[in-house]
Amino acid sequence: KEYYPDLKEPDSRFLEWLIGFSEGEGSFIIAKRGDLSFVVTQSSSDIEVLNYIKDNLGFGRVIKQSIKQNTHRFVIQDFKNLYLICLLFNGNMVFPTRKARFLIFLSTFNERLIRKNLNTIIPLDNCVTPTLEDGWLSGISDGEGSFTCSLLSNSSAFRFRFILTQKWEANKYVFEHILRLLNKHSIEGSVVAHDADNVWELRINGLKNCKGLFIYFDNYNLKSKKKDSYLKWKSLYNRLVNKDHLSNDTRLELINLAKQINKTR
Repeated sequence: KEYYPDLKEPDSRFLEWLIGFSEGEGSFIIAKRGDLSFVVTQSSSDIEVLNYIKDNLGFGRVIKQSIKQNTHRFVIQDFKNLYLICLLFNGNMVFPTRKARFLIFLSTFNERLIRKNLNTIIPLDNCVTPTLEDGWLSGISDGEGSFTCSLLSNSSAFRFRFILTQKWEANKYVFEHILRLLNKHSIEGSVVAHDADNVWELRINGLKNCKGLFIYFDNYNLKSKKKDSYLKWKSLYNRLVNKDHLSNDTRLELINLAKQINKTR
């Protein structure tokens, strides 16, 4: 209200989503020459989600990062808006490792505030535990989630699952907490070690369990191109429940539909 009295305030759902998405795709960067920036990087094919962040915050820039890698960035580098972003993330992050990196950034930013004879931001060294009544899970799923379905052409079997991935064992308890929340809604799953070193996955397997996720994601909508994958995944669920995978006439169609999930182009 003080900085942008004429702009509409971002609503809580967007801010919850943004924190989750940023814990997956964002970075608080201290450059070697001392410049500070908050950056969210995405494929250029998903530039709309970066513009969505810019439009809802009312500040920041969306710029081309790499022609070769076909990526864009949402960037905040000016002092005033970095101050607002630090206030937003301070004490509101979920993953311990992400919070630790942010606190290093905040310490450097506070040093700049002191040099300008301005009041510093008191660091809040705590982590928030997400619920199924906020947008954080939607945000981190936009960043690190995967909706998958695989079918074999020579078998009636299939695998239908949702996977959420994060590195470092210190973050594992967050997945275990989410799984306990899902268990209360009769959604079973597991938290398992990935093949990659120190990477953990929250896995929800099977039609019955994955159906239980629809209520959350239909209420707290995904904002990136992952929403397209979710809708295709949900459509495949209905086809599998109808047993279309058991017919030779429709199984190949389902196989092709499954291959379209997670395609960004």
